Amino acid sequence: MKKFFSVGLAIVMLTLCITPVFANPQSIEISTKADRAEYELTYPADIEIPWQTTAIGIGEVTATKMLIEPGKMVKVTVASQNNFNLVNEADSTKTIEYSLQNEDISFFPGDYGESFTLSVEIEDDEWLHAASGKHSDILTFTAEYTDAT
Repeated sequence: MKKFFSVGLAIVMLTLCITPVFANPQSIEISTKADRAEYELTYPADIEIPWQTTAIGIGEVTATKMLIEPGKMVKVTVASQNNFNLVNEADSTKTIEYSLQNEDISFFPGDYGESFTLSVEIEDDEWLHAASGKHSDILTFTAEYTDAT
C-alpha cells in the first residue's frame, strides 16, 4: 500500500510541476538613434623624405569615427600647394616633381578603423637634376560628406 501511495504522490507532484501556463504574447521594441552624422579622421604628420629616396610611405588617413548614414560617404581629397613639386627654399624655380600614390580615399558607413596608406614616388631623374638645399610642399586634406557613388 505504501508503494502504491508513493507512486501516486510522485505522479501528482510531476503533474503539478509541468502544468502549462497560458499567456498572451508580449512584444517590446528596443532601438537607438544617432541625432546626426559624425566622423573623425586622422591625417599624416610632417615628414622628411631622405635624399634620393624613390618611394616612401608618408602616413595614413584613418577613420577614427565613422557614424554616417547609409548611402553616404566621406570623400577625402588631397591638394598640393606646389602642384606636387618639392620647391627649393632658396630658388623656387628649382623643383623636384613627385607623385602621390593612393590618393583616392573614400570612407563608408561602418569603416571605423579603416586606413589608406599614402606614399610618395620620385623618379631617379628628378634626383639627378635636383639642386641642393631644402625642398618642400604642403598637402591639404579636405573631407566631404556626400552621397555614395
